[in-house]
Amino acid sequence: MNNNKPLHYSLPSLLALAVCFPAQAQNTNPGGYNLVLEEIIVTAQRREESLMSTPVTVNAFTAQDIVNVGALDIQDMDDFMPGVEIGDGSSTQTGITIRGVSSPNISSGGDPSTATFYDDAYLPRAATTVPFGDVERIEVLKGPQGTLFGRNATAGVINIVPNKPTQEFGGELKLRVGNYDLLRFEGTLNVPVSDTLAIRGNILSSQRDGIVDNVGIGPDPGDEGVLTARLSALWDVSNRTRLQFSADMEDRDESPRIAIGVGQFAFMQNENPFSGQTAHDVEGAEETREMQGYSIKLDHEFNDSWSVFAITSYRTWETTNLQEEDGTADPRRYLDTNNIEDSDIFYNEVRFNFTEDKWDVIFGANYSQEDLFQRTDLHLTADSWMQFVSIVEVGLPITDHIWDALPANEDLYLNLSAANDVALLPPSFAGRLQTETMDNTGDFTNFGVFADATYQLTDTVRIAAGLRYSRDKKEYTWQTPPTDVDWPFAPLRVAYDPGVLDDDPSNDFDLYTASKSWSKVTGRAVVDWQFTENAMAFLSVATGYKSGGFDGQVFTPLISGPFAPEEMLNVELGLKGDFFDNRLRIEGSVYRQELDNRQRSVDTKESPDDPTAQPTVISGDEEATGIELIASFSIMDQLRLTAMGTYRETDSVFETYFDSAGEPAGGVTESSRADTDYTIRVDWSPEVPVGHLLVHVDYVYDENNDTFAETGAIFFRGPWYLQNKKLLSARIAWKNSDSSWELALWGNNLLDNEYASNPGGFVADTLGAAHTSIDDPLTWGIDVKYSF
Repeated sequence: MNNNKPLHYSLPSLLALAVCFPAQAQNTNPGGYNLVLEEIIVTAQRREESLMSTPVTVNAFTAQDIVNVGALDIQDMDDFMPGVEIGDGSSTQTGITIRGVSSPNISSGGDPSTATFYDDAYLPRAATTVPFGDVERIEVLKGPQGTLFGRNATAGVINIVPNKPTQEFGGELKLRVGNYDLLRFEGTLNVPVSDTLAIRGNILSSQRDGIVDNVGIGPDPGDEGVLTARLSALWDVSNRTRLQFSADMEDRDESPRIAIGVGQFAFMQNENPFSGQTAHDVEGAEETREMQGYSIKLDHEFNDSWSVFAITSYRTWETTNLQEEDGTADPRRYLDTNNIEDSDIFYNEVRFNFTEDKWDVIFGANYSQEDLFQRTDLHLTADSWMQFVSIVEVGLPITDHIWDALPANEDLYLNLSAANDVALLPPSFAGRLQTETMDNTGDFTNFGVFADATYQLTDTVRIAAGLRYSRDKKEYTWQTPPTDVDWPFAPLRVAYDPGVLDDDPSNDFDLYTASKSWSKVTGRAVVDWQFTENAMAFLSVATGYKSGGFDGQVFTPLISGPFAPEEMLNVELGLKGDFFDNRLRIEGSVYRQELDNRQRSVDTKESPDDPTAQPTVISGDEEATGIELIASFSIMDQLRLTAMGTYRETDSVFETYFDSAGEPAGGVTESSRADTDYTIRVDWSPEVPVGHLLVHVDYVYDENNDTFAETGAIFFRGPWYLQNKKLLSARIAWKNSDSSWELALWGNNLLDNEYASNPGGFVADTLGAAHTSIDDPLTWGIDVKYSF
């Protein structure tokens, strides 16, 4: 592990250097990089308004932020949003956490707790990682947004806003190259076809090799590849009417999430996940997504007071996620899973706006229908099945195998199978794969009507209130075929066991169906006070709702029923303002949230003797109190310092379950505090003889608090696991006088620190085959941009 100690000295030295050097520079860099605090427009209340006058805690990730950190999608921005965590490593099963409220990300019968919108259309969980091609900004709204954004916004909303076509001809060509053969290209072209019609197109391709050498079968862990494109046309039908048609596509083909084996069965019995090598044995391992989206939007102004907005959108996608689950190339420990989805969503919304004198009113309705198919396959070799038998049924040590103890006689194994009424496979089956499959289908509909009004009570005080009625209906199915083993007796099922329903094996492979409807009224009440021309405070009470659902990975919901809807109550006091002659910008909030029936995905076993763990949705209640703060200080026109952080205390109690090690968990109230996370950013644009220069530095500190992190069982300890993260990154950019060319040198994790996730996995306990994922080591490269 690299020594982190120098970081504590390098950051203060860097800041001192940044403050001292520009002391002589006093101009505002006309035409260059503007570091003065500027107005940011957001749509957190479903209308365009200044971020600093919006009585909602909303953080904006701008187009310049995307460039500064090289962000490809939402997984790359969470370090710059206090209280936000976005799981990395999987594009189709990404979990989003806001203020400690996370979302189950595997079962298609559930929904995320954070609603994600792209260009005003709702994105279901498998589609949230839309690449940032030609994106204007990303807004993250904290706390329940059930009134204006509807269901599945108990934790908050991520709103991705792409650029619109304009009446100005222009475009950009961007190239990013770096180590690990990173090659990213992006092109954007905006063309005014006529005085009333403009077209804008964008294409983005990003490829990168893996960060670990897989000496076995399959791709190198960390290999990335995506191609995406978007085309949009904006037609000014009249001075009061605009129509916009947009279409986008994505073709993603990359390695599945990183799974580096550690321990005695890993490659070379490796215990260091940063050795640079691992060995896998999954033929055809991959993560893919083919996705297309289409939308039509209407903006019409009836008069100066009344307007309407409407959108109709359709999105379809197919995904695969065939991934290593044991982290080894040992056939006696082979386990892989494949998550396959073929889904689509039809989303519609209409909003009417009324603005006059002291009133600002929004009301409307939305309707969506989602059809989905999910197939989850589990593959294991006959070798690994008999390893389970050796350890669980026979009681042999973890290193021994029954094939080594008995003669290789098929009649012997057939007699043993008959005596135990379960498949005991002979050595002649070595290397053969057997498959367990769960098929799920879903037909989900959602309907909502809402109204929200803001009234200017005095010159400095506004009040707002709103209500939404939401109704959800879900129809869901489960079906599993027999295990495909050519042997007179079937093996016991490692997962997806329909035997939990009854003792009649004749209906094990039937199609099971369940349906359920939920409805809820959510609302908000807000008062805000503009106590100076550039500063405001607000107090809000808001509720949010996420529909109930079905756990598609197990049959038990057919007995116990669906999990209940998730309901949130949040009370928040916020402060926003520019102070000291607009040099200091503060965005802060204090909140108290109560969450009933929080839905959480954890790796569980059905009993201590269950051979494998699998992701399961459990429910519980949670209360949290927290503080969030972002402070930006323009020390001078050429130097800006930004700091952000959060603090949160939580009490939670979840239903009882067995964790991935088979140990009892849940059932008691657990008090914890969130990790201490903060980010410091420095932007410096000194005068240079030619052109303009921008030095951007990020320092991220992410504490790992063992008692709070939902890491599950701990199978290995080491200097890479459960460590506090300290990441230093920088980008130095230069552009010419007319800003047509920009060149930049960048580096992430400049100290090459080593961090890995808590090792685990479905067979970490029974077979001793644990794996971990690692953060990117030092990465570096150059950017080139040409604007015209």
